[in-house]
Amino acid sequence: MRDDDIDNSRTITVLYGGPIAKEVADVVVGRMKDQSVFQHVKLGDIAKYQEYGIETVDQRDMLDAATIAVLPEPGWEGPDPKTVDEVFLLVMETGEMEEAVGGGITFLRDTMTSARTNREQRTDWVRCMHIARDDKTTRVAYAVLAVGDTDAMPERAMYRSKQNTAADCNQAGQLADKVMEQLGGVRLCPRGEIDVARDEVDRDVAAFIDTRLLPALVP
Repeated sequence: MRDDDIDNSRTITVLYGGPIAKEVADVVVGRMKDQSVFQHVKLGDIAKYQEYGIETVDQRDMLDAATIAVLPEPGWEGPDPKTVDEVFLLVMETGEMEEAVGGGITFLRDTMTSARTNREQRTDWVRCMHIARDDKTTRVAYAVLAVGDTDAMPERAMYRSKQNTAADCNQAGQLADKVMEQLGGVRLCPRGEIDVARDEVDRDVAAFIDTRLLPALVP
């Protein structure tokens, strides 16, 4: 595909949660700046997700109960991945105790609270809480790159072998992906998972971008 076939007026915002995730996000940003798909590449701490244009929105603040009750799931039409103007890539790190770290703690706390509200209010409201852009109506087009380190988990490091997979150390990223979908986010591609203990971050980032993310975005 020629560069002039691509609409490169779009933005990718890379939000990281955790110090290792920040290092991986830097690799992502460097590679994305070498691509012709995005005109703007942003990098930020996911703890400040609202400053970067993502909000959790309560439909009850905008619509009455009768209107919400008849809304079809998921409630809003999702953006077209091929033409969406901004993509959010969440780089989520899992810590030693299989928990989020850094800004990922704030992000998961807020989004999981919204997801819990939906479960508790299900009989009265049709998914009242959504994840949305800062206009409060546009659904978030997102992808997740999960980052973990099997060597940082003592029990796994002791028995670590080539049979272990990156999925064994990426619980925070897996949870973020699940919660984003529960809140109406539009997943652009299958989640990527990296085990930094294998010292192949550059290769793994390139594989995620080239074989998953970009094919979902380029016509």
